[in-house]
Amino acid sequence: MTLENILIDCKKQLTGALNYKKHPFRYFTLASTSKDGIPSLRTVVLRDFCPKKFLLTIFTDARSKKVEEFKSNKMGKLLFYDTSRLIQIIIEVKMIEVINLDNHFKTLPEPSKKDYTSITKPGTKIQSPDKVKYNYSQNYFRKIIFQAVNLEYLKLKRPTHIRATFSSEDKWKGSYLVP
Repeated sequence: MTLENILIDCKKQLTGALNYKKHPFRYFTLASTSKDGIPSLRTVVLRDFCPKKFLLTIFTDARSKKVEEFKSNKMGKLLFYDTSRLIQIIIEVKMIEVINLDNHFKTLPEPSKKDYTSITKPGTKIQSPDKVKYNYSQNYFRKIIFQAVNLEYLKLKRPTHIRATFSSEDKWKGSYLVP
């Protein structure tokens, strides 16, 4: 597999995750770092992908820990893994912006609105899950856009695994790596 084909396939798979709810790249792990240097991991949903500009988008609550962490350190990593194809993609990203989506929020189904309207912020200790209160007139729905900086690809395959790296600095030309 050529380096060019690897990068094309990565973009194709990320685009596919937007169109197919069961695509293995739809849900992925997002890593950020606190002001104290402590890493945080969480599973998020890929909401948009621009293959030309290599921009990736997620939705979140404006009060979430990840928003706070990306405001202090804009760098993070995304981990995608396809268990059937045995492909792992790690993308180093820079948070570009956090956007308020009031108009989009209004079009969400009622059950989805609940995810962005709790009176207390995400991560607050509570007595019980059924004690969470919501205020639908106040929403914290945000979109975070990330710019890919580096991408590392690993395909587990016998007799030879394939590993490659790509960087925006070298215009995404890429290099093979020892697996």
